[in-house]
Amino acid sequence: MKYDTICEWCGKVVSFPPGRFVALLLAAVLTGCSTPILIQEERHGVLSSPYEQRQDALGTLLHQAWNAREAGRFDEAESALVRAMRIGPTAPDVYYQLALLRQNQGRVAQSRQLAERALSLGPGFMLERKITHLLSALNS
Repeated sequence: MKYDTICEWCGKVVSFPPGRFVALLLAAVLTGCSTPILIQEERHGVLSSPYEQRQDALGTLLHQAWNAREAGRFDEAESALVRAMRIGPTAPDVYYQLALLRQNQGRVAQSRQLAERALSLGPGFMLERKITHLLSALNS
C-alpha cells in the first residue's frame, strides 16, 4: 500500500510507502511547530518567484509583479497587481502580493489591511502561513 498526496508547490502526485509517509507527516508537523516559515523559494542562491510555473493570466501577472517588486520597480509591480486584481478580485495571492509591495514602500497600515483582506479570502495553508507571518512582522 502507498499513500498519495499532491505537492502544494508543483501540483504533482507524490507517493510514499506507509512507514515513510508517517515519518514525513510527523516531521512536517514538528517542523511547522519549531521553525520559521520559508517565505520564498531559493534556487542556486537566488530568490525565485513562487508564480513562475503558473501558465494562467493571473499567475503570469503575479509572477511579473513579484519580479518587479524584488527588483525595486514598485510602479511596475503595482501596475501588474492592479491588472491581476481585475482578473481575480477574490484571489488572496493578489492581496498578499500587494501587501508585500506596500510593506516595501513603508506603507504599513495599508499593508496590514491588504494582508487581512487576503486572509479573509480563504487562502491555502501555505499562503495563510505567509500572510500570518507578514502580519506578525507588521505588528511588531
